[in-house]
Parts: sequence; structure tokens; C-alpha cells
Amino acid sequence: MFAVFELGIGYLIIRSTFLPRILGVLMVVAGCGGLTFVWPPLATSLFSYILALNVGELLLMLWLLVKGVDASRWQERASARQIGLA
Repeated sequence: MFAVFELGIGYLIIRSTFLPRILGVLMVVAGCGGLTFVWPPLATSLFSYILALNVGELLLMLWLLVKGVDASRWQERASARQIGLA
């Protein structure tokens, strides 16, 4: 189910330092909305609200397209981790 994927990605974004945590929270909310499709009558009655909850997916896509991940910061963290392991 895609909702479980959204919950997982949201959790990882919340724990990450490379993306804003609000994007992770919005992905978790979208995942919770997607879980309503397990019971179709509930999903049918709440469809317009569930559609509005998926704004997190759109914002994450836009963030990655426009801003991306700070590559220099990523390299610094990777090199610091390698130094710590050595």
C-alpha cells in the first residue's frame, strides 16, 4: 500500500536534517489519509478531504525540484562520519 510508504518516508524526513520537518509531517498526514482506503466506505465519504491531505506529496516534489538537498552539507556529514569510524 502506498500509504505505508508515505508513512515511512514521512518518518525518515522527520528524522532527517536535510529536509524540513514540516514536509515529513505532511507526508505522515498524507499516509494517514491514504490508510482510510482500507475501508472503502470511509474513503468514499472523505475523498475530498483525503485529496487535500496529499498536499505533502506535492510540496515534497516541489522542494526536491527547486531546492534539492544541500550536497556540500551531505559531504561534510559523510566525511565526519567516516572520520568518526576510523
